[in-house]
Amino acid sequence: MSYYDESGKPKNSHAEDPSTEQAMHSRRARRMEREAEEEKNEHKEQHAPKDHKEHKKKKYKLNKKQFLRFSLCIFLAMVLLCMTYVGITIIKAPKIETDNIYSQLSQSSVLYDDKGEIIDNVFADQNRTIVELSQIPKNVQNAFIALEDKTFRTHHGFNIIRIFGAIKDAVLHGGSISGTSTITQQLARNLYLSDTMQERSLSRKITEAYYAVILEKNLSKDEILEAYLNTVNFGSGYGVQAAAQAYFSKDIENVTLFEAAALAAMPQQPTTYALVKAVSLDSITEDTDNLIMKGTDYAYVWNDAAAGRIKLCLKLMLEQGYISQAEYDEAVKTKIKDVVNPNTDALNSVSNYFADYVITQVIQDLQDQLGYDYQKAQSLVYNGGIQIYTTMDSQAQAVIEKEYKNDDNFPQPINYSKDKNGNIKNPSGGVLLYAYSNYVEKDGTFKLKSDEYKWNSDGSLTIFAGKRLAIYNTTVNGQTDYSIEMKNMYSIENGKFYSIPGGYINIPQAYKSRDNDGNLVISAQFFTDYPDFFIEDGKKLSTKDYSLRQKVIQPQSAMTIVDNKTGAIKAMIGGRKTVGRMLFNRATATRQPGSSIKPVSVYSAALQRSFELEAAGETFPLVDTGFDRQGTNLWGNYITTASIVDDEPTKINGKIWPVNSYRSYRGLYTFRTALQQSVNVCAVKILAQVGVDYAFDIAQRFGLTTLVKEGDSNDLNLAALGMGGLTKGVSTLEMASAYSVFVNDGVLKSPTCYTKVTSKAGDIILEPQTTESDVLDSGVAWIMRNVLQSVVSEGIGSYARVSGANVGGKTGTTSDSYDIWFDGFTANYSASIWIGTDVNIKLSSMSPKAATLWGKIMGQIDAAKGGKYSKKPDNVVSAVIDTKSGLLAADNSTTTRTEYFTRGTQPTEAGTLRQVADICDESGELATPSCPSVSSDIGIMRPYIPSKQVRDYSIELPHYYCHLHNPNPDVYPADPDKKVTIVEEKPPVEEPDPGVIDDPEDPNYDPNKSPDSVEDDGDGDSSEPAD
Repeated sequence: MSYYDESGKPKNSHAEDPSTEQAMHSRRARRMEREAEEEKNEHKEQHAPKDHKEHKKKKYKLNKKQFLRFSLCIFLAMVLLCMTYVGITIIKAPKIETDNIYSQLSQSSVLYDDKGEIIDNVFADQNRTIVELSQIPKNVQNAFIALEDKTFRTHHGFNIIRIFGAIKDAVLHGGSISGTSTITQQLARNLYLSDTMQERSLSRKITEAYYAVILEKNLSKDEILEAYLNTVNFGSGYGVQAAAQAYFSKDIENVTLFEAAALAAMPQQPTTYALVKAVSLDSITEDTDNLIMKGTDYAYVWNDAAAGRIKLCLKLMLEQGYISQAEYDEAVKTKIKDVVNPNTDALNSVSNYFADYVITQVIQDLQDQLGYDYQKAQSLVYNGGIQIYTTMDSQAQAVIEKEYKNDDNFPQPINYSKDKNGNIKNPSGGVLLYAYSNYVEKDGTFKLKSDEYKWNSDGSLTIFAGKRLAIYNTTVNGQTDYSIEMKNMYSIENGKFYSIPGGYINIPQAYKSRDNDGNLVISAQFFTDYPDFFIEDGKKLSTKDYSLRQKVIQPQSAMTIVDNKTGAIKAMIGGRKTVGRMLFNRATATRQPGSSIKPVSVYSAALQRSFELEAAGETFPLVDTGFDRQGTNLWGNYITTASIVDDEPTKINGKIWPVNSYRSYRGLYTFRTALQQSVNVCAVKILAQVGVDYAFDIAQRFGLTTLVKEGDSNDLNLAALGMGGLTKGVSTLEMASAYSVFVNDGVLKSPTCYTKVTSKAGDIILEPQTTESDVLDSGVAWIMRNVLQSVVSEGIGSYARVSGANVGGKTGTTSDSYDIWFDGFTANYSASIWIGTDVNIKLSSMSPKAATLWGKIMGQIDAAKGGKYSKKPDNVVSAVIDTKSGLLAADNSTTTRTEYFTRGTQPTEAGTLRQVADICDESGELATPSCPSVSSDIGIMRPYIPSKQVRDYSIELPHYYCHLHNPNPDVYPADPDKKVTIVEEKPPVEEPDPGVIDDPEDPNYDPNKSPDSVEDDGDGDSSEPAD
């Protein structure tokens, strides 16, 4: 298209119009005149006086049009700037998904007991249980709308009037922008802006409003309200369901109108308006009028700070037509104290060892079975809202926790020695525990003594190693750091002994180094940056910037209860009077078991080996160990419950060992009575016959996984397996499981703490992979069960008796009395309890204290007292035995008992050690024919000469003939340590044949017989011929 005509002139040109051209010349002329005038004025101003110039300026007049035009431009620029800022903020905002908003939320996982009752909620940082809107009462929904966002049903995400009002207040009165968020905006904040939740900035508000618009566009109002009510923070948890359970111990669908208003009142200030608060026990007095309950570590009080806001909520609900006047009048009369019924598990942080163990196990199983990495498994448990169905017997767990709060159930640490500074010494004389007062002054400060530090010339501080502070190399974020730690301490408060596992002084990594002597050097810059951290007072340097670890009452204890038939863990506690989660769990930690290991590694092993040998057609290969006098005598062909074990001094590795708890030797025991009385000598002697290798394998089959087989320090020895002096020790969990074998016909079921894990929808995610293995023959298990029951009914385990239940079990005490145990069973449950100090201090009581608490707890558990034991297996036979010989009872046996055997191992011969012997009155030894004075005596005679130290030596008949009147030592062996006097053997005295007695005074006189008659005894041997 051309813009020029045929002559080359521009089209539409004004040059073709003469009048137009003239006008142009006129305008040009006027412009030239103005420019000339301006030059003239400028020249005058340059040469004019100063005050004249100022006078000219003062006469300048404002052009209103120009000002309005300028102001408009500024306003438009600001609007453009704001729009640009808003646009940039929106562009920079992360994209959000609204298809499944619940995927943005972490949900609490729920743990159930074996009856399906909730026992705990598991969450990372937000305790939440999501519910559908249909489960949330209308009063709850309307309470939040009335109080938080009355235009919720009509706005499109945000309320522009409220936003501008808040901005105006912020500009005019200062401060941050707040109080503008609608329910939709709050949801957006909860879902997508949790990291900047507390930020009160314009950018956050813009992003929040933008997200609110997106939510309103993609979700219905009901969907938004439901999500909001599941995300609100109530202090005790997130969402109305968690809050209802925490404060009212009920589900949200069951809350009242007042409770609905109370829930709506809290989110504005969850901490301030919390309906229930946990406070220290020390703050509770007789005048405390808002006390709900006292716990072990906290008291719970109701809090009426939200009362005014609750009333406001009810008023707004009335004004907005959500409730009637009658409903308002009724609700407003309600008091907070009348409705709170706190679920303390949701409100406190007191330890829950069982739940923590379950959580740990599920995380591990998710990794092992499903191939999850740790982070994924942990996230599912803590944030996935899964359902974990545990094996807990809630009654059993409650009983344990109750009894563990009672200090009277536990002994006291005793017999510890102190140095001059009050520190408790260890056996070698060093410091075991420092006195708390030697670390912390009365004013609460820690003071470095003059010989523990020095100032350096460059202003740095050196803290000497090897003093009260321990210095350790650590690694933080891949870089070397140095930990400054206080050593273990103790304190005694109200007669109770507490250990304090040290503490630390927290100085930032950048300021610390170590010198060539291992001392810690704190740089001079630290004292510039933290001038008040240390205060120098004379020759001491003090600070209050330290932390002590939680003090722990001593002694501590642990207990585990398992189901005999399934292996399910029914209850567990890993400590007493402790606070926190994921603490050190003593129920799964190892301690020395003492004699409680004997039924597992000694007595069961002996019976099982005898059973196996008999089945193979062999007898027991008894050995003369050389460390005792009994040797291979009295055991029988097999080691059985009837076998005789002589409690006598034994010399092993050059010393008399072991020593019994009663510090003496009592002589002949049967296998059964040796276990009943927990005789250490007998256990070691039996183990020596069984062999430590075989016993070790049996103990491992019982499920004891911490036994050590290799290395210089291992458990293949008599002390470890026979006395419980193990390298690593055992746990109550594994011991309880091991003892269930005696009840479960010799079968070990692997312990498990849950039955299944499901998703929120109920789909099974995980099930435990349990195993079972044969440990003992069923007959051997039945016999061991019978023997262990007699330990409680007849032996030293009597303290564990439970009314209405046939209890079996075994005590255990370590030689230093640091640890005491009782492991036992009823028909349904097996349980193991350990009591001891974390710091190895002697206890005031031995194992009867543990047995007593075991019986006290089990006696309160219904399931523990129920059930029936299995019947005696067909391969178990019985026989009455002589308890001194171990053989079948003879006619002259005086001590007998019915014993049980696996078929083929029972004794087949009768016999007794009881004998009648003639004793020389002068020497006290067996009489020879030459002894002038002889008396008869009744006693026992072993097939070997016993030690004179055994208690039953007093009834032992002499084994040697008289050395004073001995005609022939080869025929009448005498004591080789005594000088034998050879005497002539007396000739036998012949008694005259009285013939026929014809003396009428003789009592044997028979008048019918004559001296010439001969009596025929009727056997045809008369000298007279028969008729």
